[in-house]
Amino acid sequence: MSTSFTFLRHAQTEANEKGVFSGSTDLPLSREGEACARQAALELADEHFDAIFYGRAKRVLQTTDYVLSKLREVPKIILKSDRIRETDFGLFEGLSADEIEKKYPQEWKRYMEDWQTFVFPEGDGIEAYYEQCGQFIHDLLFEYENNRILVIAHKGFILACWSALLTGDISDVFTRDIKNGETITVTV
Repeated sequence: MSTSFTFLRHAQTEANEKGVFSGSTDLPLSREGEACARQAALELADEHFDAIFYGRAKRVLQTTDYVLSKLREVPKIILKSDRIRETDFGLFEGLSADEIEKKYPQEWKRYMEDWQTFVFPEGDGIEAYYEQCGQFIHDLLFEYENNRILVIAHKGFILACWSALLTGDISDVFTRDIKNGETITVTV
């Protein structure tokens, strides 16, 4: 037997469309994001999941609502978790890469040179965040072994979980990508 994780990245927000850092900022879906969430929900409608886990941010809640409204077979286990959250980018929140580089040049340089050990000013440390995501996904793997699990979350969270499941090596987090409203499945 095996455990299957399907990860769905929440649909677009205006911050996603503008290309700004928006981890802890609690944003709703944009109009385009709502259409994307509806499409993702339709694509998942016939899937069977034993459990669904999702975060508390508005963009995740809205995406989850669309999915739950279309699933033909709703699982018995549907849990909202405080552990499913995006990186808190601290002072970088709401800024584009160019704006960060101009406003915080030393911090941006450190981030570009060694992102793995970087701590966002007034925000999360990347190593600690990666460990939290890895612990979450391994807890699910242990508790829900041999089940199909849907996790609706943020890009950073999904990439960290994906990496933790496949390699356990933080250095490969950004060797993969997931777009808004996209799903990926990992079977272990």
